[in-house]
Amino acid sequence: MIYINEWLPNPAGPDAGGEFVELYNSAAAVQLNRWTLLVDGKKKVSLAGFSVPSRGYLVLKKSNAKIALKNTNGGLSLYGPDGRLVDSASFLGTAPEGRSYSRVDYGAADVQHFAFTLPSPGSKNKTEIAQIASRGYPAGVPLNPSDMGIPAFLGYLIGVAALLPAIISYAIQKNKKISELLFP
Repeated sequence: MIYINEWLPNPAGPDAGGEFVELYNSAAAVQLNRWTLLVDGKKKVSLAGFSVPSRGYLVLKKSNAKIALKNTNGGLSLYGPDGRLVDSASFLGTAPEGRSYSRVDYGAADVQHFAFTLPSPGSKNKTEIAQIASRGYPAGVPLNPSDMGIPAFLGYLIGVAALLPAIISYAIQKNKKISELLFP
């Protein structure tokens, strides 16, 4: 089985020189001809000419695979030679600078177990805190949600202001005593 093992979308310093995607192979050596990596749901990267050794790693960089990663709301999908999805992973929010998004558990293929940790390209992922490895990070949940911000707050405020008169009107219509009290 080949996994998306780790990727560094927001390296310390310039992105172009430090970004990488690491694949891990838990089985026999595999030639990746006709395999593709879909970056952020948009850019297909051919993996033709690459191989992953048995129980080994393949590190893809801009210099060898023309990979460019987003620092916010990133995602990767790995497709096998038959075009079927082999593995995928994503994060919401902004990736912390200098931290790679690393797989911390291989046990449950249907649940992503990733965390932002110290980068370890070409070697076993580093888990800074033992508790991170035992904690699941479900897909679609921001790991570092940003502040709500003024536009979002105003949207909520307008929504509540529009809904409140409708609730009051409904209560008055349904409760005869309130209606008689307000409109004798």
